[in-house]
Amino acid sequence: MTFALRRAWLLTIPVALYSSAAYVRLQYPRLIDVPDVTLPLEAVLTFAMGMLILFRINRAYERWWEARTLWGGLVNVSRNLAVKARQFVSADRSELDQLRDLIISFSYALKNHLRNDRHAMHTLSVKVPETVDHVPNFLVSQIYGKLKKWNREGQLEPEEFWAVDREARMFLEICGACERIKSTLMSRSWRIVTRQCIILYLLLTPWALVEKFGYWTVPVTVVGAYFIIAGEAIAHYVEEPFGIREDHLDLDGLCSKIDTSVKEICAT
Repeated sequence: MTFALRRAWLLTIPVALYSSAAYVRLQYPRLIDVPDVTLPLEAVLTFAMGMLILFRINRAYERWWEARTLWGGLVNVSRNLAVKARQFVSADRSELDQLRDLIISFSYALKNHLRNDRHAMHTLSVKVPETVDHVPNFLVSQIYGKLKKWNREGQLEPEEFWAVDREARMFLEICGACERIKSTLMSRSWRIVTRQCIILYLLLTPWALVEKFGYWTVPVTVVGAYFIIAGEAIAHYVEEPFGIREDHLDLDGLCSKIDTSVKEICAT
């Protein structure tokens, strides 16, 4: 079970305890004095909460899927650049190996950059100066430095350079799109109003159901609360897709895929 779902189960415990108070009040009406909550009021609140959560989950999943699409594009771009460099460039093997290391290092650098993991930058196979703040920018600059050198020395024809450039320029476009996803979360006001609606719904639901369901109010409320809280919790984690939890993208696996593919291409 993922962290978000475990958290949802934990949060349903106080809901279960609270909903049991509605049944106690049904048995001992003078013990707990609360105003009657009718089913129509609960139905209106259910509709409002459903619309809010539906929008929140859809927006969070759109962000997650866009991030997955961008990283899938990075896998393809890395492979295409490696294939074209291997076939077009007539440089010696050591220089092609340097380009290979730059391509592979970019994926790991982008992963670390999106996770704000500066320490992991030291594990790259390419040496990066300590003064460099944006490592993906530096690596793309090094890639273009290689391409320019080969073009100047005649090891890469002009039309071949433009063919390779189509892949090389995609690295920073993908980086910029990922940075946009990371830095522009859903409006804080929208998140707050969604959670306020959930809390209000969970506070009123047991009192609206107890007359009809009796002691079954507790399990009915708990089941409903679990799915509502789980939906909000999943949206919260999926909204930021570059983390390290189960609901986040498997960036380590994607980087490993790029590493293996590019090395295999350059070894042929």
